[in-house]
Amino acid sequence: MEEPTPYRIGPAALPEPAPTTDDLVTQAHARRQGIPYETGERLLEQLPERLRALADLVLSGKMQGGEVAYALAVLIDSIENARSAQ
Repeated sequence: MEEPTPYRIGPAALPEPAPTTDDLVTQAHARRQGIPYETGERLLEQLPERLRALADLVLSGKMQGGEVAYALAVLIDSIENARSAQ
């Protein structure tokens, strides 16, 4: 009987580290290049509706952890880069 090939242990066998919140915010910001941000006032008006929609998706099981984290990162990016009302 032939012996099985031993498992490789090394850099290829190590799992990738999980992304951080900052990684996701950076990714969300990069995807938004060229699209103007809302004003802080407008963002604040829509924030409860967006948070309710996100909560509904979580409660219904339609979003997984990574998707929820990315959705929150998009909100963080929007808040951090909201334009001043003019």
